[in-house]
Amino acid sequence: MKRQRYLWILLGFVLGAPLGVTFGKGDWTAPLIVGAVGALLGLAGFAVVRVAQPAAAAGTAKTDYAAILGLLSGALIGGVAGALGGFGRVMIRVFNPDLPEQDFGVFFGATGGVLVGAFVGAVLASSIARVCGCRAARNPENPPDRSSD
Repeated sequence: MKRQRYLWILLGFVLGAPLGVTFGKGDWTAPLIVGAVGALLGLAGFAVVRVAQPAAAAGTAKTDYAAILGLLSGALIGGVAGALGGFGRVMIRVFNPDLPEQDFGVFFGATGGVLVGAFVGAVLASSIARVCGCRAARNPENPPDRSSD
């Protein structure tokens, strides 16, 4: 338990210190300050996970492989469709209208297509699998609960 807490704090510091180097512009105290803020956020993250983990552990033995497959296929299809279908124009108009479309249209289209396609693909594949009655595979490390037998 103590080891996990220290790992969270260390991870927060290790992730915060390079940001301090980046934004500090030569100031040697910036990595220490931002690293300390990262360590505090790591400690807060540990506390949140420690409190929320027992409540979320009810369904840990189930992996929704249909959602994973849908996410991957949706990301692939969405990225190609977004790059070729003009979705970049919409993304540029929404997020940064000052960018020239001819330079950034394909990139923004592919990026937005991957994000939207992954989300939609995961939701659709998981929903279709549940409607069709496909069962989620069980994790071999956690045997099924046989207390009701």
